[in-house]
Amino acid sequence: MRLRDPREFRENLPVTRKYVYLNHAAVSPTPLPSLFEAYRYLYEVANRGSIAANEEEEDELYHIRSKIANLIGAYPDEISLIPNTSYGVNLVAHGLEWKKDDNIVTDNLEFPTVVYPFLKLAKKGVKVNVVKTNPYNFEEDIISNINKNTRLVAISHVSFNTGLKVDVRKIVKAARENDALVLLDIIQSAGAVRINVEELDVDFAIAGGYKWLMSPQGSGFIYVKRGLIEDPPFYGWKTSADYLDFNPNKFTLEKGPRRFEIGTVDIAANLSLAKSCEIISENMELIESSVTYLSQFAIRLAKDHNMEVITPEEKRAGIVVVKVKKPKEVVKELLREDIVVSPRGEGIRISTHFYNTEEEVQKTIEKILEIERKLN
Repeated sequence: MRLRDPREFRENLPVTRKYVYLNHAAVSPTPLPSLFEAYRYLYEVANRGSIAANEEEEDELYHIRSKIANLIGAYPDEISLIPNTSYGVNLVAHGLEWKKDDNIVTDNLEFPTVVYPFLKLAKKGVKVNVVKTNPYNFEEDIISNINKNTRLVAISHVSFNTGLKVDVRKIVKAARENDALVLLDIIQSAGAVRINVEELDVDFAIAGGYKWLMSPQGSGFIYVKRGLIEDPPFYGWKTSADYLDFNPNKFTLEKGPRRFEIGTVDIAANLSLAKSCEIISENMELIESSVTYLSQFAIRLAKDHNMEVITPEEKRAGIVVVKVKKPKEVVKELLREDIVVSPRGEGIRISTHFYNTEEEVQKTIEKILEIERKLN
């Protein structure tokens, strides 16, 4: 599906018939082609049961892995399917070998998913350094806390509550100088802006599919650079190379990406994800251009109305956070007007995807101002 204009895609999104939907950093509406791909599989299972399921898995789901890999510049054998980002971060937290006095550098702008799994490592003497930072000095603050004891740097590509798009390569360079690994949460960037994990040189990249990748909840992936965590932290029946022998007395560790998929994965959700990845990959230049244009449009419009914008204009992706006094109350009032956004941090998070329009952004900013006046 090659698009000439972002608006062409709106016919695939029934949500646009009723709502001004600017909440893709929370949950994206699933486009019809992706929905139908999931439905196709479920309908086949309804009609043919295990025959359909076995046919879909015949190639070890490489038809799914390859589309995800193509989107992020990876190899298919580096892509494992996971139910959510939290599971992926836990795979890294418990899959790496740790020693006492190792430290992990992360930060106070992270979604808890990136921080909480590592707290479990305190019993092993591992220190979790949650760096206090802000959107304007982020890279410098992180780099100044990396040292010879740093085993891992765990950060997000795009901040969920400020909209900051991080200069990943600058942080990776500092990590490499200290022999540290880098985990990148890409749930707020994958599908919105171009990502190439090889160019970024990160070791792990993780994303659930239900935000900018416009796929169902339950879909997701982890990229693990070749040669890392060859022995996964958790074993299940599909961790075995010979899993179809169903023999509990024989276990040979799977060497491919299935080693992280300890049990049955959500095939329907991940087929939908693969379809979304295919569409996004085919239109990545158009999508990134539209996403970054609309976020800039939102920032400049908000500033024109003397609103305080938390998101740095020069370091943004698709998220814009504007400061308001009563974000939760304002968001509730906006929903009464069929405008969907989220309260995050100190303000309202506007997250425009590529198919949104200037008119939708303008209406939202104007309504926020109108509601603020009433509430204050």
